Amino acid sequence: MTKSNKTYVIGRKKVRWMCLVAILICTLLYFKIYKIYNDSDRDFFLEGYFVNTSGCRILALNPFSRTALSYLNRLEPMECTQVKLLDAKTIEGENYLVLAMPTEEIEKVCNVDRVSEVYCKYKMIERLNDNLNTRSESRMFRLSNQEKQLKLKSGPIITRVQCYVEDNRTIYHDVHFLLPEPRDHHSRSSSRGKHLSVMVIGIDSISHMQFQRSLPLLSAYIATLPHVEFWGYNRVGQNSYPNLVPLFSGLNETELESSCYSSERSFDKCQFIWQDFKAAGYNTSYAEDNSVIGTFNYCKWGFDRQPTDFYLRPVMLEVDLFTRYSVDEQSLVHCSAGRKSAEILHEFIYKMIPHLKQGPYFSVSWETQGVHDYFGYPKFLDADYLKLLKRLRSSHILSNTLVFLMADHGLRMGSFRSTSQGMLEESQPLLIAIFPQWLEESYPLAISNLRRNAHSLVTTFDLHATLKDLTNLSLLNDSRIEKESILLQELDQNMPRGISLFLPIPDTRDCELASIPAEFCLCHKLYKIPSADDRCERAARFMVKRINLIIQDYPRCQSLALNGIQDAYLLKRGNDQDIFGLKVRFGTQPGDGFFEGTATFSGNALMLNGPILRINRYGNQSYCVNNYKIEMYCYCSEY
Repeated sequence: MTKSNKTYVIGRKKVRWMCLVAILICTLLYFKIYKIYNDSDRDFFLEGYFVNTSGCRILALNPFSRTALSYLNRLEPMECTQVKLLDAKTIEGENYLVLAMPTEEIEKVCNVDRVSEVYCKYKMIERLNDNLNTRSESRMFRLSNQEKQLKLKSGPIITRVQCYVEDNRTIYHDVHFLLPEPRDHHSRSSSRGKHLSVMVIGIDSISHMQFQRSLPLLSAYIATLPHVEFWGYNRVGQNSYPNLVPLFSGLNETELESSCYSSERSFDKCQFIWQDFKAAGYNTSYAEDNSVIGTFNYCKWGFDRQPTDFYLRPVMLEVDLFTRYSVDEQSLVHCSAGRKSAEILHEFIYKMIPHLKQGPYFSVSWETQGVHDYFGYPKFLDADYLKLLKRLRSSHILSNTLVFLMADHGLRMGSFRSTSQGMLEESQPLLIAIFPQWLEESYPLAISNLRRNAHSLVTTFDLHATLKDLTNLSLLNDSRIEKESILLQELDQNMPRGISLFLPIPDTRDCELASIPAEFCLCHKLYKIPSADDRCERAARFMVKRINLIIQDYPRCQSLALNGIQDAYLLKRGNDQDIFGLKVRFGTQPGDGFFEGTATFSGNALMLNGPILRINRYGNQSYCVNNYKIEMYCYCSEY
C-alpha cells in the first residue's frame, strides 16, 4: 500500500513538471511571436499620445524610427535638363520678356556666334475654360544684347515662346505669365483688426511625421513664429478630392456632387469658401502645379468660369500641352524649359506679393509633383518653403495673414506605405496654423481654443468652419466664442461634424461624430496578428469579391484573384468578443495589385467598413476606364 501511494505521488509530480514545462514553452512561443509582430511597432511609437481624450486616443508616432529613416535618403535630386533663356517681368509698369542669362552664356548653350542668331516666335494665350485655351497667331522676334527683349501689352499676360537657331533646331520652349499691378495702393494698416488675410499653402501627400523628418529648416523657422501644430488632424477620404472638398465647401464629395455637379459639366454652380471671402470684400487666388491631376480636374470637368480673381490653371494647362517634359523614369516630375512645375507655382506666389500687400486676401496654392509619389522628395522642398516664408515675413504679409500650412493625406502608395508606420502616417497629414501676434492679443479666447485643439481630433470639415469664421473677425470676439462654446457643449452627441477650431472641440468627439470613416480613423488601437490566421484569409477573400463586384459592369476589367496576405491587424472594439474589426493588406492578380481594407466581423457575418484602398502604383493598367472611383481596381484586358 505504501509503495503504491509513493508511486502515485511521484506520478503527480511528473505531471506537474510536464504542465509547467508546457506552460513555459507556450509562454516563450507567445513572446517570440509577440516580439516578431510588435518589435517594429515599439520602434515607431513614442511615449504618450497625440490625442488623449475620452472619445479618441491617437498614439504618438516616432518620425525618426528605424523604418522611416531606412527609406529617407534613397532619392537623388531631379534637375531640369533644359535652359531658361527668358523671364517675364514688369518693369516700371510695363511688361517685358527679358533675358534670363548673360548673352555670352546664351551663345555657348545655343552653339551660336551671336545672340542675334537665335530667333523666337510667341503666341498670346487666353483662358476659355479649365480644359481649353485659345491662342493668337505667332509673332516673331530675334534675341538681342539688351536685357529687354520684347515689350508686351499691359495687364495680365500668358504667352508661350519657342526659340530656334538657323537649322530650325528648337532650343527653348516655355510658358510665361504676368499679373496686373494692384489697383489700390492704400496702406493695409487701415484694415488691421477688420480683416485678416488667409493663405492656404498646401503640400500634397506629406504626413505630419514626414514634415518633421524632411523639412527641419522650415520647422525650425516656424517655431520662431506664433503658431499651432495640430497633432490630431485626421484625413476623411482616400485621395485629395474627398479630403479637400470638405475644406472648400463644408460638404463631403457625395453631397457636393449631388447638389451642384452631377447634372452639370462644371463646378460653377457649387458654393466654395473663396466665394464667401469674395463676398466679404477679399481678393482671391487659386493655384496648383499640376493641371492633369488637379483637385477639380482629375476625371472631372473643372470650372467653366474662372473661380477666383487670379488663377494659375491656364498657365499649367499650356505647359502640360506643349512644353512639359519629365525628369524621372516614371514621368511624375515635370519641367518646362529650365523650371520645375513647382517653381512655376512659387513664381505665381511671388508675383502675387504686391497684391497680398494690399489686403484683404484669400489664396490657395497646392504643390503636388514629386511629393505625391516619392517618399524622399519632401527634403528637396525645405529650402524653397523656408525662402517663401521668410519673403512673406520680410514683405510684412505675415503681420496681417493667417497661414494654414497643410496637406490632404500622407503618402498613399509605394514601399514605405506598405509598412505599418506608413499605413498610420497616411491618415495623419500635416496641419500648422501660423498667425500674427496681434490676433492673439485681440481675440484671446479664440486663440486659446485654437491652441487647445492642437491635441484634438480635427478634420477638413473643421477647417471649413474655421475659414467661415475668418471672413468676419467679429465672430472671434470673446462674447461670441463663449456663447458658441456653451451651445456646443449642450449639443453633446448632436455636435456638428464641422467645428471651428476657434471653439473648444468636445473631448467626447470620436471618429463617427467627426465623419471620419473607420478605414481612416487613427483613434482605433491596432493589434498586429499573423497573416496566416483564418480570419485574415476570410476577410481578404471577402474584399477581393467586393472589388470584382465593383468592376463587374466594366467588361474590359479583368476579375481579380487573391495573391497572398501581407499584414493583418485587429481593431480594438471594447469587450464584445463577437464584434471586431480586421484590417488586412493583401495582393491580387493579374496586375500585382496591393490593397488594404477593413472588415467588421459580427458573429458569422462579415461587413466592409470603409473603402478598399490601392496602396501601390498602377500606372496605365486601367487605361480602358475613365472613372476615378474604378481605375484603382481595374486591370484592363488586351482586347
